[in-house]
Amino acid sequence: MRLKAIVTAILALTLGAELRAQEILNAPGPYVPLKTDITDVSALIAEGNYAEALDSLELMMAADSLDDALWYYSGICKLDLVRFRDAASDFSRAIELDPSNSSYYEQLYSAYEYIGDSQARSAADSLCVVMGERFPGKFRTPFILTKMADDALAGHKDSLALRYYDEALALDDSYAPALLGKAEAFRLSGNDVGYFSSLVKFARLDNIPPKPKSDYINRYLEIIDGPTYRVWHKQIDAIVDAVAETHPKDSSALVLAGRWFYSTGQKDKGMGYFRQWRDTNPGNFNAESLCISLIMQEGTDKEVIAACDNALKRFSDPKAQVQLLCIKADCLYKTGRKWKSFRTYEKALRIDPEDLMTLNNYAYFLSLERRDLRKAEKMSRKTVEGDPENVSYLDTYGYILYLLKRPADAKPYFKKAIMYGGKEDEAVLRHYALVLEALGEKDLARYYRSLYESKAGK
Repeated sequence: MRLKAIVTAILALTLGAELRAQEILNAPGPYVPLKTDITDVSALIAEGNYAEALDSLELMMAADSLDDALWYYSGICKLDLVRFRDAASDFSRAIELDPSNSSYYEQLYSAYEYIGDSQARSAADSLCVVMGERFPGKFRTPFILTKMADDALAGHKDSLALRYYDEALALDDSYAPALLGKAEAFRLSGNDVGYFSSLVKFARLDNIPPKPKSDYINRYLEIIDGPTYRVWHKQIDAIVDAVAETHPKDSSALVLAGRWFYSTGQKDKGMGYFRQWRDTNPGNFNAESLCISLIMQEGTDKEVIAACDNALKRFSDPKAQVQLLCIKADCLYKTGRKWKSFRTYEKALRIDPEDLMTLNNYAYFLSLERRDLRKAEKMSRKTVEGDPENVSYLDTYGYILYLLKRPADAKPYFKKAIMYGGKEDEAVLRHYALVLEALGEKDLARYYRSLYESKAGK
């Protein structure tokens, strides 16, 4: 503005003289109205014309950048144009301009969810707390209440956290995040009774898929120490029982229960859950083979043979057949039915001539009988070629070479077996001592024989 014009304007204001705008300012030119308004933008968005709507919004925002509605609609357009970070920035600006509009918070939360990285998830959690505090009538949901409780718990406000968790559970008593959060609040405050009670309720929720539930409980069981178990074993057992009882046909729940009770010395109960897993999943060979493995540990060889015969009728898959025949052959040998054992191994090898376990076991029992050692050597050689770090296979092959009067050839296989953990295996130690004696290495032979005798309790 020219100095003369400024002086004239001041005088006019002071003296009350009339003054036309044209005398103060240079003529701005003809007035050009905006071609669109917020109603037109809303219509464009409703029709899905987001890019066009955004162009119009940018023109309007150039004229008025303090209109919160413009930032809101800009964020809506950018959400649909997959510009999530830009959308979050626009919604944040809208909130700055009008903190009382709950819709702005909802859309900002959506933008954070779409971004999805750890920083955005953290921002979304913080936003939930703000939404719950500013708009209790609208956002006091189990989800937001639980987020508020989690925030309070992180701030060591245990009593406030429990109040929010209880409020969430009053709205939905099966809302798992609130129940687990409440359990954690009890744990941190030293309320073990409340903690275990909450976990039992969680375990009994039938609206949670059994697999993630079982995984969660299993992670907890893995960190339990001896003193905790001795004091609270009844409560912990109740949690595991609750999972299995709530999901009586689910593999993850039944395996969890079976392993827990079997590993804590309650073997009958553990085996009961494993049998339940097998019986409710009759086509699951893993369930069948696990039960047979347990019979091998707890039952008799005759019971194992009977279980294998029963399973052979129901599982026609070649791999399953070979595994069952090999187990059966092992037990037949141990019960003295050696010829039938060898015929069973032959039957398994007709199905799969390359099965390493069958080849190894058949070769080993032939070596114990000192018969068909050439055949045993060929079978055993396949196993060490197929799995050169397997201690059992190395031991079998080395022992057969020893029986074939080839101790020098046998020694390297026993050295490998020792390297891969054979020092803990009685058979490896005894056989290696025999090989060393045959090679005249008396001192080293005595050393390994003493290790064997110590392991064997002699």
